[in-house]
Amino acid sequence: MSTENRYEDLYIFVPAMKQIIRIAEGTGDNLFPEDIEEGYADYIYYEQYELSQGFPEIDGGQVLLEELFRNKFGCTEDAIEDVLSMAYGNSKIDYVILKGEENENH
Repeated sequence: MSTENRYEDLYIFVPAMKQIIRIAEGTGDNLFPEDIEEGYADYIYYEQYELSQGFPEIDGGQVLLEELFRNKFGCTEDAIEDVLSMAYGNSKIDYVILKGEENENH
């Protein structure tokens, strides 16, 4: 598996919340000068979608990191607990990783 495949966007289903979350490596363009001054170098970007008609985006955000995403995480899947903690205040909530046939990253 190539390095790039390990860092592709990842989708998880959180049954207790009836939501799907898209998790992505930050692009770096959402850091404010004050974030950089406070020591942040990168971030995890996430979007939360509700399982209902139209599949609306209901929340999302970013988890600020003091080191580069690819230095902290060996793959996007390694960032799941940080996102769950930010989104729900609980990094141990049950989830299922959603994979397509072409997605061989884990």
